[in-house]
Amino acid sequence: MRFLILGDSHIPDRAKELPEWAKKVVEGKKYDYILFTGDATEYSVIHYLERYGKTYAVRGNMDFLDLPRFQIIDVLGHRIFLFHSTEVRPRGDPEQLWEYGKTAGADIVIFGHTHKRNVYARRGILFINPGTVTGAWGGATNGEPESLAVLEPEREKATVLMMKDGAPEFLAHYTYEEGWQDL
Repeated sequence: MRFLILGDSHIPDRAKELPEWAKKVVEGKKYDYILFTGDATEYSVIHYLERYGKTYAVRGNMDFLDLPRFQIIDVLGHRIFLFHSTEVRPRGDPEQLWEYGKTAGADIVIFGHTHKRNVYARRGILFINPGTVTGAWGGATNGEPESLAVLEPEREKATVLMMKDGAPEFLAHYTYEEGWQDL
């Protein structure tokens, strides 16, 4: 199973369009699910992604779109909680993110808002922030590298590929045994 994870595109406010390398990633492989972490700012990005896979998208703090605040996806015995994380202050606070995941009954939390890519396991929950796919500036940054993530979950393990500026940055491996742990 393969998930493409991206968000914080801010098109057309802070970026004109998705970078060419990101379009090649979207169009180049088959994804079971595409997860968008919010701040599309217009529907064009969501409609584009929907052409390439079952897309779940959430509303970010800069979106005035009719999208849900969060989505829950149950797959392979895992529960994924997808949200922008606007409510988390300070941005990206691991303890608050963990509380949201626990409340949702999730063992995978996918979030955006910080524009900073990050992958880690904490107290049994796997957290993934793909960063900003366009490199757009955000409330806590003046701009970050363009990035996205690919998650390949199984029942007892998961691999996360983080891509930065069109190239693989790192591959993270996790195992599931009563919760996610670094492999």
